[in-house]
Amino acid sequence: MEPRCPDSTAQQELADRLSRRRELFERAADPTSHPVRDPYLFPIMAALVPVATSRGGEVAYPGDPMCLYSALSLTVERSVARLERGLPEQPSLDDVAADWGRYPDDAYRLAEDGPRSVLVADSRTTDGHVFDPRIWDDVARTAFITELRALRPKVLLLSSVSAGHRYALEMAELAKEQAPGCLVIVGGRHADETVRYQGTTGTADLSWSSTVEVIRDGRARPVVDFVVAGDGSPLLDLLLRAAALVMTPEPGPTSVEEVLDALALVAAHDGTIKGAGNIVGLTADEAVLVPVRGERIDASQLPSPYQAFSVRARFGIFTRAGSSPLGSRTAHVMTLDACPFKCTFCSESIQVSKRPTRFAVSETEHVAQRIEQLVGWGTEAAFFDDPVFWGGNWKAITDFCHDLARLRARNPRSRSFEWGAQLTVDVVLNRAKAQEVHEALDLMRENGCTYVYIGIESMAQQVMRNVGKNLLRRNPEAWVSKVREALSTIRDHGIRVGSSVLFGLDGEDRDSIEETIEEIGRLIDDGLLVMASPNILTYHPGTAITAAHGQDRLDYHSRKDNRPPYTYFEEAYPEVVSRLLDEDDIWFIHEASAKRWGSTRNSAAESATPVGA
Repeated sequence: MEPRCPDSTAQQELADRLSRRRELFERAADPTSHPVRDPYLFPIMAALVPVATSRGGEVAYPGDPMCLYSALSLTVERSVARLERGLPEQPSLDDVAADWGRYPDDAYRLAEDGPRSVLVADSRTTDGHVFDPRIWDDVARTAFITELRALRPKVLLLSSVSAGHRYALEMAELAKEQAPGCLVIVGGRHADETVRYQGTTGTADLSWSSTVEVIRDGRARPVVDFVVAGDGSPLLDLLLRAAALVMTPEPGPTSVEEVLDALALVAAHDGTIKGAGNIVGLTADEAVLVPVRGERIDASQLPSPYQAFSVRARFGIFTRAGSSPLGSRTAHVMTLDACPFKCTFCSESIQVSKRPTRFAVSETEHVAQRIEQLVGWGTEAAFFDDPVFWGGNWKAITDFCHDLARLRARNPRSRSFEWGAQLTVDVVLNRAKAQEVHEALDLMRENGCTYVYIGIESMAQQVMRNVGKNLLRRNPEAWVSKVREALSTIRDHGIRVGSSVLFGLDGEDRDSIEETIEEIGRLIDDGLLVMASPNILTYHPGTAITAAHGQDRLDYHSRKDNRPPYTYFEEAYPEVVSRLLDEDDIWFIHEASAKRWGSTRNSAAESATPVGA
């Protein structure tokens, strides 16, 4: 689907549909039954699909809440605007819209804390339409059913990472049972990783693990109506407007076929399509892929993801505000959606995600303004979740710090605001820009940066030679010495450093595991790391290492409760972890790292992982 001008036939068809739709709703509207709500606004609900399955002994892993918040930003903005201005005088595409309620006020933002697992009481605010249990167990299932019965959504939006896909399917099935006629739309990182369109051949490339294939071949019931992959915000807005165009006021189902037909009408009416990605409609007979190839969209063109949602995360690494033993109220901010580097294991690499939405390096002032907005909403800290802060562009980092300095000068509340970001060893050790790097690190510290997170992955040369991360390999000891130099450089500028360590990459064996655990221990002993997070390589659809290991059939759909030792690591399940590790290896990694790294190792009991979203 590409931008095109509507012809007279399409314009007339759209006008006729809009008139018929308004007549339907006018006849169905009963003023006595809608004393407050606009009868043209249909109930909607979103859910962040959880990953964990028990309430003890697991590393907290929230999935990807910012992916959901960002995807909802445009449709929520459109809904709030429609609610505030009322029904248009003439039949319009915005007659019927999702009822997201109104934006939360400042008092609400400051009062709310913790995951959203109860919605009904807050459903008049946009914040009260996101179900976020973080754990999928009997308690969460009962709460989800209660919300479905109370809200009776006509549309349910599910955002899932791959590790949560099995629970997304169960939640979709519950929605079909408890809210008959509900249209279920699935998006998130799992969709991005498993749905591709080959433009040269005009064919779909769907992973065996994708929601579409799982339903088509009978591994799951047909409980999902649409899958959205790519630039979630503009694509979801387009899809929901198409759904609203064919929706009726009755409680019955909305036809997938009619929504697919309406997509072209809505796109033609707009004239210019924004964003790129794929929408897949699952009818009773087939899966219809609609490729969307619109104008590239910068993050500055989108509303802030927190415009509609209160900041609830607490990050224990930030404590300057001192407002809670769990850490400061922390926002997640991104300057780009994909990593520019090409590590073989990473699902955030531009090669896998194909997600171009980002702030341009010239838009640092806009990001600083977003920070000022967050401060006004009671946020005490921010963590930049970019795989690499500003893509590793030191000029952009410097410009951003100058913009923050101006903010801190005019806004006293921002002076206690602290933040952290992710960098890489090679970005810090950019020899050609050494002076710029040192000056930028000083600016970062002076303007509130107290923490940098770096992916070390392994300290064994036999592993790192295969990863594609160690860009400047010069001798067998290069990576270990470079890691130490990079961490020392950051620490010498007064900034704390945390790290992720990944076991199970190519070349891994028990010797390399022991070597890495010991070398990380030495970095901790020398005060170079304040936190180390051990992780097990988990295969993601589309990554180079997944293909190299022949893991083209990843079971992310079967309903299984996880168990130790896998529960001690983010995303780890027996069926999808590195084939180079057996269960004894994973137990060894868990126990040996806990013993050698001590309290510096993060765990479910530690507060180094964000709580909330």
